Amino acid sequence: MSEERQPGMSDEFKTRMRQGLSSMAVRERVRERRRNRAIAGGGVAAVAALVVGVGVWQVTGAIDPSIDQAAPPAPSVTVEPSATPPAPPLTTATEAPEPTPAPPPGFEGVAAGEPIVTASVEAPEGGDTGAGGGATIEREYEVYVLCEGAGSVLFDGIPFIDCEQFEAGTGWAYFGLTDVVGDGDPQYTATADFDGQLQVVDRGAMPSGTVEGASVTVYYDCMSHEVLAIGGQRFDCGADPQRIPDLAAWGVPVAPGSFAPRIETEDAGFNGVVRWLVER
Repeated sequence: MSEERQPGMSDEFKTRMRQGLSSMAVRERVRERRRNRAIAGGGVAAVAALVVGVGVWQVTGAIDPSIDQAAPPAPSVTVEPSATPPAPPLTTATEAPEPTPAPPPGFEGVAAGEPIVTASVEAPEGGDTGAGGGATIEREYEVYVLCEGAGSVLFDGIPFIDCEQFEAGTGWAYFGLTDVVGDGDPQYTATADFDGQLQVVDRGAMPSGTVEGASVTVYYDCMSHEVLAIGGQRFDCGADPQRIPDLAAWGVPVAPGSFAPRIETEDAGFNGVVRWLVER
């Protein structure tokens, strides 16, 4: 406010005015100082708070690194599929070796098919002078019989072989049989309960049929010094000129398509009986 003289103001009034203005200026300066101090104080507090916060953050970050920096992403876990057990190695099926056949009692240590001497007698002196004349032969034939334990074989109605007296699988081959002219044809028959096999064949022929078993044990009682081939094995009755043996062999094969071993002889007039037992 100007101190120019105003009309109508007394000196006393002007003095109070000057005092009021002075006091107002003083109060204003006080307020200004307080305001500045407050602002200054607030800034200091803010700065202090900021400093304290930074210190705490730094200390805490030193203790817990996860506060100082972003935690690294958790490693991804790849779930591997469960291991499939390895497949067992492929094995080539191998055929089991065929069991080695065991020789029957009395043939231990003897190879299959090898004839052995089971008995012998002294060879008779002299020789066969041969037959002089005789009936006229109409037919030469052979008879094969295989018994399975029941029934009988008959010749012209007369019992010839009783199968009940022999082990099942016992067979015979009769050689050198003849049919004489005029005496009627021989009749070989079997009883109703006969469960084996019976065949009459021409000389040198093989009977047809089958049997449960692939091999037989063969027995032959030598009549003289003849030689036979039975199942491909040589049966030499004249190996010892001083003796006439009984020969036997095991593991002799059965002829294909037959129930008997194949029997062959070098003697056209061979006469004898071969016996065998099927190996089962």
